[in-house]
Amino acid sequence: MTIDLGFAWLRSGGAEIGIVDVPGHQDFIRNMLAGVGPVDAVLLVIALDEGVMPQTREHLAILGVLGVDRGVVALTKRDLVDDEWASLARADVAAALRDTPLAGAPLVEVSATAKTGLGELVDALESVLETAPVRRDVGRPRLAIDRAFTLTGFGTVVTGTLVDGALAVGDEVEILPRDGRARVRGIQTHKRALEAATPGSRVALNLTGIEKDQLERGMVVVRPGSLSAVSVLSARIAVLGSASAPLTHDETVKVHAGTAEIMARVSVLEGAAIEPGAVGWAQLRLAAPLAVAVGDRFVIRRPSPPETLGGGAVADVTGERLRRREAVAVLERRSAPTAASRLLAALDVPRSPEEAGARSGLDAAEREAAARELVANGGAVPLGDALLARDAFEALATRIERTLAATHRRSPLRAGAPREEIRSSLALPPKRFGALIERLARDGRVAERGSALALPSHTPMLTAAQEAIWSRAREALAREPLQPPSPAMLESEYGLDRELVAALAERGELIRIGTEAVFLPDAVGRFAEAVVAELAATGRVTVARARDITGSSRKHVLPLLGYLDDHGLTRRSGDDRILVLAPEQARERIATLTARKKVAL
Repeated sequence: MTIDLGFAWLRSGGAEIGIVDVPGHQDFIRNMLAGVGPVDAVLLVIALDEGVMPQTREHLAILGVLGVDRGVVALTKRDLVDDEWASLARADVAAALRDTPLAGAPLVEVSATAKTGLGELVDALESVLETAPVRRDVGRPRLAIDRAFTLTGFGTVVTGTLVDGALAVGDEVEILPRDGRARVRGIQTHKRALEAATPGSRVALNLTGIEKDQLERGMVVVRPGSLSAVSVLSARIAVLGSASAPLTHDETVKVHAGTAEIMARVSVLEGAAIEPGAVGWAQLRLAAPLAVAVGDRFVIRRPSPPETLGGGAVADVTGERLRRREAVAVLERRSAPTAASRLLAALDVPRSPEEAGARSGLDAAEREAAARELVANGGAVPLGDALLARDAFEALATRIERTLAATHRRSPLRAGAPREEIRSSLALPPKRFGALIERLARDGRVAERGSALALPSHTPMLTAAQEAIWSRAREALAREPLQPPSPAMLESEYGLDRELVAALAERGELIRIGTEAVFLPDAVGRFAEAVVAELAATGRVTVARARDITGSSRKHVLPLLGYLDDHGLTRRSGDDRILVLAPEQARERIATLTARKKVAL
């Protein structure tokens, strides 16, 4: 009796057929589930002298859940029954298959001892496999480990069925969910050494850099960074009509995916339960991380008393905790029937096509075609290296416009809101944020004003009262330009508060240095010109010398010299300053720094 997985292959003509032998007994259903997932077709074995057994019906249900929809039925032990019994047994098998994906599958009578029917069986398998779709290559190879062992002279070996991409000798790989790294030292399939293995192959990988005791069935070999292990997955779960009771909210189940078996708690998203024979959305909160991708099929079983409940296909692996009232709508979009619709559902925030495609379970060709379609019909907006759904783009644009409007109400004298402040509030990387603002500016929804952003209609202007305040304060600043009143004095004696100072600085009417110094631009220009002239003549200047040649005070000279340092005109050398630029270049920069800005009016 088969207890664990067995592996074999046969050659017929120029083709090879890999065979995974799985246990039929109900006590070893977990081993059966570890081997049946990635097959192209099934060879269902039923003994004619026994007929359809209860476990056969469970296996048929599992095949339906996993989407295995083609196969051949081998009716064995033909030599042990007469024609009448064989006819009755065939009718029984046909009835059992009637409402399953294998309805209409070829029924081939065979006898291992009499050597009859074996050729017909192989022919039937070949015929069925010719109709199987070509295994897709999405550039994301995955191999769910079904065995891990060591071979003398080779070291660690793992076996499994390769899907979704190719692996070659020398490739670096990652082992999920343990995040171990290894390198492919050798590849074999059916005892033949290969340089590379293609999707759909039964493969043995000789790995270096990892020990056998670090590996176990259920782990997955992937290309580094191509897949992540998740603790929450969402799916539309079908409960078998034969289930003894509904699948209830918060129930504990076993999840079988790939070669892994993991306990999970069910969060039913529609109602309180999924009845036998019904389908409903649910999230599975896994007891341990599981490496799966969108579209992977899985089976769920009740642990006690043990029975197969049903299963489905993974619709979402983002791990987002969805509110029940919105979860179904979100998941329906993410599992939409068209590639463009599924990609669009993943563009709720700016994502690269590769990121969105991975979340949507699309291969490269599907992803690129869907991206082109969405951009062409306006469903998605390009933002640098990313795409964003039109609705999400409008939501971001509206958020920016409202933030700017609030800033203008709160600080009407300012040119706008700091660009970096807006970017940080949206948590967007600079490249994508820059593309977003460029698009909004092109559409006339946002104006760029230096380092500030504003609504195009916003014009910062001083009121008559503020103009009068500024006129008096300007006179005070002009009396002793290089020994001006402090900001605190300007506010207490002239009414020039910090908000008005900031607005005047943005207009270029004032230059603020730090928080405790305010100068007229002309004063900063004269100071800088005097320092540059001195440096051009002597090569160095001290704080005391700068004070003497400008008629200022040490209190004001220190921030002014720091201002010249900060803008790349001078550099501190010990207690002195030296000129960084040529004198003419320094004078040009001074003129630029002290010129009155025009962006605010």
